[in-house]
This record gives sequence, C-alpha cells and structure tokens, in this order.
Amino acid sequence: MLRMSRKVLCLDWDKRSLRLVVARVGKARAVLEDAHSHRLPAGVEVDDPEALGDFIRSMLRRHGLRHRAVVVDVPRERAVINRLRLPPTPAREVAAAVRFQAMKELPFPLDTAAIDYVITDTDEQGLAREVLLAAVTTETLGRVRQTCEAAGLMPTRIGLRPYANLISAQVTGGASEQRLLFLDVGPGASEIDVFRGGALGFSRSANVNVPLPAAGPAPPDDSRTISIAELSDLARGDEAVEAAINELVVETTRTLQAYRATEPDAVLDEIVVAGGTGLETQLAERLHRRLSLPVRLFDPTGPLNVAADEAPKLRSFSAALGLAWGLGREGALALDFLNPKRPVSAREALQRRARVAVLAAVLVLLAIGGVLGRQYAVLSRQLRELQAVNGKLLTQAEQAAKTLNRVDEVREWAAEAVWPDELLNVVDHAFEPGARPGEKMALREIVLDTTGRTPGILLAGVYHTEWQVPTDFVNALNNLTVDGERLYEATQETWTRVEGRRYHGLVDIRISLRKLQQFRDQAAARAQARRDLLRDLGRVPTGS
Repeated sequence: MLRMSRKVLCLDWDKRSLRLVVARVGKARAVLEDAHSHRLPAGVEVDDPEALGDFIRSMLRRHGLRHRAVVVDVPRERAVINRLRLPPTPAREVAAAVRFQAMKELPFPLDTAAIDYVITDTDEQGLAREVLLAAVTTETLGRVRQTCEAAGLMPTRIGLRPYANLISAQVTGGASEQRLLFLDVGPGASEIDVFRGGALGFSRSANVNVPLPAAGPAPPDDSRTISIAELSDLARGDEAVEAAINELVVETTRTLQAYRATEPDAVLDEIVVAGGTGLETQLAERLHRRLSLPVRLFDPTGPLNVAADEAPKLRSFSAALGLAWGLGREGALALDFLNPKRPVSAREALQRRARVAVLAAVLVLLAIGGVLGRQYAVLSRQLRELQAVNGKLLTQAEQAAKTLNRVDEVREWAAEAVWPDELLNVVDHAFEPGARPGEKMALREIVLDTTGRTPGILLAGVYHTEWQVPTDFVNALNNLTVDGERLYEATQETWTRVEGRRYHGLVDIRISLRKLQQFRDQAAARAQARRDLLRDLGRVPTGS
C-alpha cells in the first residue's frame, strides 16, 4: 500500500534556546529525521527578528537543512485565552459570534489582533454553546513572521504552544479521559496546562528564572550547540536551583487552585514534566512528594521509535514535536493564527444559496418532467399549487417559531450577564454608611464563577479589623430580598488570624446567586419547550 508523506520543519524557541525538528509526516504518523537544540548566543534576543532570524538561518545551514516552509508556535505568555459562552449557534455562524464576543473580552482592540477559536461544547443538535478563544496581537504575529522571513523561511502555520503540548501529551500516553497537568519548564517562563478529553481546560504562564547549567567545552566549529552534558539532569543542588524548584512547585499549586475555581470537583490524574533546563527530574520528585500524584517525565522515545537513552535530550522538544505530530492528524492543530477561522461574508453566503437554489430547481423540473403524464396535467398542476401554498405557510410558521426560539435563547444568554449588578450589590453592603473603603475591611481578589455548578462570587482574602465585620457583611447579604425572595446565599469559610497593625483577621466569603441558579436549573425545560414547538409544526392531524 502506497503511503504519501512529506518532510516538514518545525521551530520552537524561548528566551534562551532554539529547537528545530525535521519529521516526515504522513496520515496519522510522524517519523523523526532530525532534532537539534541550541542555546541563543549573547546579543540575540527573541524580540529582535533580524538577530534571531540570522541565528536560525546559520543553524539551518550548519545542519544542511534547505527547507523553505516552516511551522511555528506562539508561547502562552504572548496569547490571551478566554472561554466564551454562546447561545446555541450553527457552525457557520460561530466565527461571527466569536468576533462579536471578542470585542468585549479582549484587552486590546479587535482590529489589532489575530484571533482563532475551538468549539469546546455543543448541544444535542450540534449547535455550539462554548468556545475557547485564543488571540495574539498583530505586533506579536508580525514579529514571528519577520523572524521567519529573516531566516529565509515562509510560515505555513502559526499555532499556540499549549495546543502543541496537548498533542505531545496525547501521543506519549495521556489517556483521552484523564485530567492531566503538563508542565513545560523553560529558562525564563514555564507553561502550565491542564488537559482533559483531548481539550485544553486551563493554561497559564509562570515567569520563573531557571538557572541553566554551565556549558561544557563547545565544538570548535559551532560554539552555540548545546552539548550532551548540558542537556542531562542537574546533579548539583545550589541555592539558585533549589529556589527555582520551590517557585515552580508554588506556581503549579497556584495553577491547580485557579483551575479548581472553574471546576470545583476536578480531580487531577497525573502530572507530566517537560523541558531541557536540567532540573526536571528533581522537580518531578518534589511535585510527587508535595501533591501525592503520579508524576512522569516527558518521554517521546517510544512513539518516535528511538533509543530510550535519548529521552533527556528530547525532553525539551514537546512543543516542536507536537507541531509535527499535529500535521499528521486531521484537525489536531485546531488553532492557526496565520489562517484563522473567519465569518462567511454576506456575498459568499448569497452565492452559495443561489447555487443551491438553482440546483434544487433543476432537480425539481427533471423529476416533474419524468413522472407527470399529459392525462394528469391538470390534476397535478392543482396539486402542486396547493402544495406550494401549504409549503409557504408551513415555512412561514417554522421561520416565526425559529425566530421566537432564537429571541428566547438570546434572552437566556442575556439573563446570565448579571455580574455588574451583583458586584454593585456586594460593594454597597460591604461598607457601613459614612465609612471609608478599607476602614474595617479590605479585599484581595474577586473571582467570578460563571461555569461551575453553583454560579457565584468568591471574595478571596477578606482582611478585617475584627471578626464581627465579615459576619455582619454576610448577614446583610443573606437578608437582602426582592419581592420576598432572598438574592444570595453567603457563607464565610475558616477564619485565620493575621498579625498586623490594621487588620487582625483573614477569611474567604462565597456568595451564591440564587436567582441565577434557579434560572439555570429551569434551562432544560425551556429548551425542551422550544424543540416541542418546532416538532409540532410538522404534525398532521389523524384521519386527514
């Protein structure tokens, strides 16, 4: 059986190193042909496209690589990732809905960004209800393209590094239903991702400076090539290394806490540690002791069919290998900032409908000409006229019902946009009349839980002068009613004493929105009523 394949070049870089992967990619497979890692020399900055591009060009020339096309990625720290809830939306309309939502969610203007998305949740009819939005500024995207051009390369895809790591995690043994934390350690920034069911559940970047081991004697023809010793695990335990490991453990714990704020019942199954800084083995052992979870080092040698002792050298190639593996899997590289999903223009939609209408009309005419005889011409014509009138009436009724249903769905969507009013209520009851903000109580962080089973507000870290202050605040919220119905279910968690001249206690306060919870609980019944309305339009009375 003939298998078609092509050779591809994938690049991945961070603030101090560059990784090149050459693989032969076919359907659902990738064969590694070359992999090189190089430390960036002094004076080469990743934000300088000309300098970095010249360095990449010299490395390609050194290894005899003459590729023109390249696949690259954007690191997590340069991208904005948001989850967006949508009213049930057909696939052809999702791009327009995402762009509309992005105008409100992004921290920069939409016309200065490149955005792409992945549909993460659909209803029983296949309509999109949630998407994962990823965006980078056009300045960041332009810098990547300029770097490739300076290296004599033409990018064909520009993906997102967390999605490349997701593919590597799947290929190297991440079970599809497991909830897996993937820690990609870098010298200046480390990426921490949570994967589940083949999707990115959570992602953040942690700026932790990791000391790289001193380079050994460099080969005389290329002083910038990382030696084998430099890629092996660090044996020493100096203060800088110990501090970096401790900080990475703290950042991992913070990531888990932030993720569980969106999914309170989430249980982590495994941790995978990748990277080429040399402290990955020590970090894996520390994470296992701290979190009591299975922890393994990223090892692609099995899927690549290479010797197991090559694993330490390939541990930093998770993103670059993920790009290569993704090219061999249809739809795996779901995000592409170079070729993002765009709304269908009105002209294109009109042309498509016109072609379908013309084709449908031709088929109808051919069917009529082949079936009808002259002796039934009059009766057939009358029948067609009656069917046409009935069809128009039924179409109008269906369109009216669909419009009413869509209006109802939009109202449901708008009903959940209550956070500004609720936050205002909370603030109004946080201070006594005439009191200054911060006089008796101060707040460290507000977390809005929009996707959990119980929607609400978490006031994380409420500092107060005496224990009665947050208790009075909670009681005030619980006593707040409209038309005799309570608005909130407020509770305070364990109280902690703090030593300070102004505040003496610290507590977390959770506020559940009772009306929004009740509204969500009734959503299934309303959705069923909308489906019943459309279904009943097609029913024919018995005996007709």
